[in-house]
Amino acid sequence: MKGAQTFANYVKQDISEYAGNPLIEALPPILSEAAAIELISNFPQPVDPKELTLEGSTRIHCIDRLRTVVQPFLLHLELEALFSLLIRRGYVGRNPMSPATVRHLHSLSGAQRYHDAFKSTAETFTVVGLSGIGKSTALHAILSLYPQTIRHERYEGKQFVHTQITWLKLDCPRDGSLAGFCQQFFYAVGDALGDKDYHKRYRHRNINDALQQMEQVASTFFIGALLIDELQNLHLAKTGGKESMLNFFLHLVNNIGIPVVFSGTNSTISLFSEVMRTARRVCGAGTLEFKRFEKDDEEWRLLVENLWSYQWCKQTAELTDEIFDTLYEHTQGVTDFLVKLLVLSQRYAVQSGSECLTAEVLVKVSNSKMQILKPALSALRSRDPKRMRQFDDLLPIEDQLSEMMVFDGLAREDRLALLRSVVSREKPVDPSPTILAKGHPSPIATAVENSEATALSEHDAPLDALRAAGWLNEDLFEFSPMYHKA
Repeated sequence: MKGAQTFANYVKQDISEYAGNPLIEALPPILSEAAAIELISNFPQPVDPKELTLEGSTRIHCIDRLRTVVQPFLLHLELEALFSLLIRRGYVGRNPMSPATVRHLHSLSGAQRYHDAFKSTAETFTVVGLSGIGKSTALHAILSLYPQTIRHERYEGKQFVHTQITWLKLDCPRDGSLAGFCQQFFYAVGDALGDKDYHKRYRHRNINDALQQMEQVASTFFIGALLIDELQNLHLAKTGGKESMLNFFLHLVNNIGIPVVFSGTNSTISLFSEVMRTARRVCGAGTLEFKRFEKDDEEWRLLVENLWSYQWCKQTAELTDEIFDTLYEHTQGVTDFLVKLLVLSQRYAVQSGSECLTAEVLVKVSNSKMQILKPALSALRSRDPKRMRQFDDLLPIEDQLSEMMVFDGLAREDRLALLRSVVSREKPVDPSPTILAKGHPSPIATAVENSEATALSEHDAPLDALRAAGWLNEDLFEFSPMYHKA
């Protein structure tokens, strides 16, 4: 994850601990809740009526705007305020204008490591929650409020040439190994500096050598906060691996002064409980839990109403109680599932010609295209604590979820039938909604089916029939992209 780069613009601080510290004065101002809401939010442009007149193949592209929506919740505001405090407090103990900080930096590269005068002001906090509940999206939105790299040249009339990396976000390696984490660290630093070859500068003989180099780099660039996502991957670490990784993170906090933010699924908590010292330190500034929404939660309704306003079907559907209940039944308050269901359902409504979101369409798409999520949804729906703890284990892997979102148009056999009918000059077979939605149970769009059948029966020539049914473009040998497989 790469952020913006900027040159330092110093702003005097009202808080005495922050004053005279160029690392803090170069940061964006502390935000009010109103300003934070405005900056965290990301609402795509409203649906333009002109877009509703476009061909279905074009409107399919508009629908994906739903996946860019970021609606702040109360938890986002709490997370933003906590991160703002964390990064500034971490810099209090690393003021480069302080002689103690300078001595400490020199000690890191010398024989006498960790100068006694250095007192870390860094803390940690943990973000946990179900997969797909919005943890990573929230962190991404908050990190975007800070330029990742700040270039310093002069401070208070004196030369001050330094590069400050305000944050670094890393995913815990899938195998939970320290070696994989070290490699990822140097790549991430290179991305932040805009130097893709940066990692090549560091060669290490063993893991201890690599960790020492990481400490030096982290201190040299005054890394403001280190965010470790997907921490649940430590469960896969070899014997002793997770303890080594967690101890190294706490070493960064205690001896280097870098705040660390942990993020992972609920199973992350069990990692810390195994080592009491780690558990105490990792909860230094508290734990934020992203929970799934209950159906009567006001924030859930606000989210559903907001997302429902983005409709690119020709018939704009009203958000009825039946539809609201259906959306919750098939997403169980998980925000990522909600977005996926709405995107897939709108695509289907456009593809099938029904051009309207209904409860039937939502159920049809959920039971077919999102069938891979059924075990996890069933566990949540049961409200059985034992089954709910297995939620993340029941989720499919990321590649399978991505495949679920692939736009596939007509089923392959239906497209081949259309192709054969043109090549053989035979009358094309009508792809009725039952065939069109291969794997999508229960028919819809009966009126559309009847109109297409009528159009086909009025033409003897196959190409004229295809054009009348809307399956052929002006170019007679180009099938409409609406029915092409992406």
